[in-house]
Amino acid sequence: MNVSYLPDENDLLNPILANVKPRDFLDRLLGCVYGQALGDAYGLSTEFLTRAQVESTYADPMQLIPFPDYIRTPHARRWKQGDWTDDTDQWVLVMETLIKPNSDATTFARKLSLWVRQGFPELNDFGGLGLGINVAQVMAASFQYISSGHRVRHSN
Repeated sequence: MNVSYLPDENDLLNPILANVKPRDFLDRLLGCVYGQALGDAYGLSTEFLTRAQVESTYADPMQLIPFPDYIRTPHARRWKQGDWTDDTDQWVLVMETLIKPNSDATTFARKLSLWVRQGFPELNDFGGLGLGINVAQVMAASFQYISSGHRVRHSN
């Protein structure tokens, strides 16, 4: 497998992926997926809190923040206890795009648009919970994909 973005570019991933057995590659990929979801779920306990707020909420710095029984902030209350956020949802969309043959940026854009409207209903989810301002602005803008040169022209 060769990963590069520009002609003659030496990508730092290539040595990591060289001579990797398919099962080892799958294990590494699953480790990334699980690490993303668990880290995101754990991070929700302090997301958008300042350091001072974290210190006052979890007074003993020698104790780990209890998971999934962390103190629910107004932000975290929007999710089920122990759930991950839109960051992992969007990571799932990226992974779905990468494993689909002949997928491209348009495939991802379609998946993202559907997720914004309905979330993951198979997970009892609903439309785009936690959608960040940057992604919301992209979704609100109109784009035209120009396949020759892979450039995107933006217009509001």
